[in-house]
Amino acid sequence: MKGTAVTNELNPDPALLRTLDACFQRLTEGLRSLEDPARFHLQNPVLAADWQQLRRRCGALRKQLESQIGSLTPYRDLNGDPLLEIPGTGLHSDLSAHLAANLSRCRESARSIEELLRLIDADLSRSMQEIRFAIYSTDQIMDRLVHRGRSLQERRLYLLVTESLCRGDIYETTTAALKGGASIVQLREKNRPSGEVLEMARKLREITREFDALLLINDDVTVALLSEADGVHLGQEDLPPHEARKILGKDAIIGLSTHSPDQAAKAAPLGADYIGVGPIHETKTKEHRSAVGTEYISQAKSSSPLPGYAIGKVEASTIDTVMAAGADRVAVCTGIIAQADPEAAAIGLLDRIHAGLAASEDGKIDQGEMKTHG
Repeated sequence: MKGTAVTNELNPDPALLRTLDACFQRLTEGLRSLEDPARFHLQNPVLAADWQQLRRRCGALRKQLESQIGSLTPYRDLNGDPLLEIPGTGLHSDLSAHLAANLSRCRESARSIEELLRLIDADLSRSMQEIRFAIYSTDQIMDRLVHRGRSLQERRLYLLVTESLCRGDIYETTTAALKGGASIVQLREKNRPSGEVLEMARKLREITREFDALLLINDDVTVALLSEADGVHLGQEDLPPHEARKILGKDAIIGLSTHSPDQAAKAAPLGADYIGVGPIHETKTKEHRSAVGTEYISQAKSSSPLPGYAIGKVEASTIDTVMAAGADRVAVCTGIIAQADPEAAAIGLLDRIHAGLAASEDGKIDQGEMKTHG
């Protein structure tokens, strides 16, 4: 037998095996109850696939155990369960409560299985421990998407403002863009003293509050905190998102720039709430970095469960191509702030975003009908 065996394989304890069967059932049911909301409510295929993979790992571990001790199913005894008649917790008040209940079920079941397997096979117990830790990690990602993700859900047009790139006054430009439909503003001032950036951030905070828009600060966590911004946007070489959250608090929105599928895949475990996807095209604000091309948009979507903003010379002349490549939200700088009429520029871009989303949805419906009739 592998590991340190305590239970006699030829004469296992029926109560132990009955408990393992119940715990495995509870765990896989709980995982399925998390997979389905991720798939159908959040419509997040990457997150749904993560829960599905965990469920399948649990099934494979059970089969591995049963190859040693035989099937657990014959030990199932519903009529003999003394707690069967005790009523459950009742209705869940909302999706968050539903998810919390099933996450608790998964965590507790995984820990019970892990401990019980110590009586049979230490290697299998360690495998369940790995699954339990993976549940914790996926739980954190889903929690961010359900809670802070709501703040980003319908915010499709993200504005980056740098004073030197504005055609007019930075505050008037920002106000005009917000009137045109931008709903997130990032203050991006790379070469100014922190004191000046803080003063600008506080003025922008007042403006964004008037429009119920989010304000994020590029890189500088201290300025974000002192200006009461909604969060910060970080680069790959900046403070890790989970460290920034220790300073800004659990409700802060933290973005992370990504330039490859590997970076996109790592963003959620690092604690980011959304990712920047690009630069799609060569751009003045990212002169030190080569363009990754429109193909990265679909790669990022399949690599990360987080909302992704396509960035890099997204403007009137490129927006349709960006949307056709799979984007569902974009970040724009000179395409708005360097235009003679920032409000009109924002309106035009938002119209193209909505048109692209509608075309994408129509395409999904057409594909579904083809599969149905195929």
